[in-house]
Amino acid sequence: MKILAHKTIVMIALGLATTVLVACGEIPGGSSLVGVAGQPTATTAPSTQTETLPEPPTPTIPEPIGHIIFVSDRDGNDSLYISSPDGSEQTRLTELEAEDPSISPDGTRVAFVSNVNDNMDIYVLEIASLNVTRITDAPAKDAAPSWSPDGTRLVFESFRDGNFEIYMVNADGSAPTRLTNDPSGDSSPVWSPIADEIAFVSNRFGNSDIFLLTPNGSVSTLTTNSAPDSAPAWSPDGSRIAYQAFSGKLSNICLIARDGLGQSCITNSFSDYGSPVWSPNGNFLAINAKQSSGYGINIYNLQDNSLLQLSSPNIDPRGDPRWSPEGTRLVLQAQADGNMDLFTVLISANEFTRLTSNGYDAEPAWSAQ
Repeated sequence: MKILAHKTIVMIALGLATTVLVACGEIPGGSSLVGVAGQPTATTAPSTQTETLPEPPTPTIPEPIGHIIFVSDRDGNDSLYISSPDGSEQTRLTELEAEDPSISPDGTRVAFVSNVNDNMDIYVLEIASLNVTRITDAPAKDAAPSWSPDGTRLVFESFRDGNFEIYMVNADGSAPTRLTNDPSGDSSPVWSPIADEIAFVSNRFGNSDIFLLTPNGSVSTLTTNSAPDSAPAWSPDGSRIAYQAFSGKLSNICLIARDGLGQSCITNSFSDYGSPVWSPNGNFLAINAKQSSGYGINIYNLQDNSLLQLSSPNIDPRGDPRWSPEGTRLVLQAQADGNMDLFTVLISANEFTRLTSNGYDAEPAWSAQ
């Protein structure tokens, strides 16, 4: 009985194994299965139809975020306005005349210049509350405000001493401090996005050059070229400065490390360029430039030295473009249909979209908030 039971178990096991192999259609080793009647099991011929592969997914372009701050005269004087990225919602922010808006690093405030009683001073607007604080009150021109990385201070140029010098002030208007003292004139301060370093322009060596300044007043020289240099712009990581190197009224666009080394130009001939503007990731520079047919925006890829030109018929860019926070678009002012209006540009598609059509709209700045 034990032997019979063993045989029965073996036969049952073999039967189950055969059933499994039949179900699989092949015996390991590649032999064809034979049916219970001794005939080969039918096999299916390979299909001759060509399999259609799915289309690769289209890369998605992030929706624009944040808000655009700009200057408009649509209500009678040049005031600050705020717009959604698609232009569908636009609201006046200030009653004061305004120019040269500069958005704080956290996106909650805007420093701007206003001419009140024939005196140019700096003000700060809190966007959420629309509260405006006067920051300077000198009997001379104060202009070109630039924020410290933590948003607690501003630097600016001032003519209060009879020539332009660089001053620093707390964001509430307290503790104004003179940082430079040179009879030749110092202007156009731009605070590093990551450090207590301020790039500025001075002609103390006989023509305009780029210098570096710290809040304690120490100054170091970055450029000493025989022709004027101007429009310094910090890279997002604070390691380099882009600027214009002039010859007459034309310029090249150049780069220099913050320690004054590694000076080079990304353009190879003098032309009618605007100021360089860094992309959020630091890989590109956008520049208003004269192209083969009118003016447009040149995008310089700093990784592979390639050039992308953006333009659209009957849209004449003016001033300097500004990047969207996610880096896929630009906002710019342009002459079109007899007006100065704002346009956004989807860079990958060279697609221009009008944001405004209300007289003079200019000086856009794009906030992530």
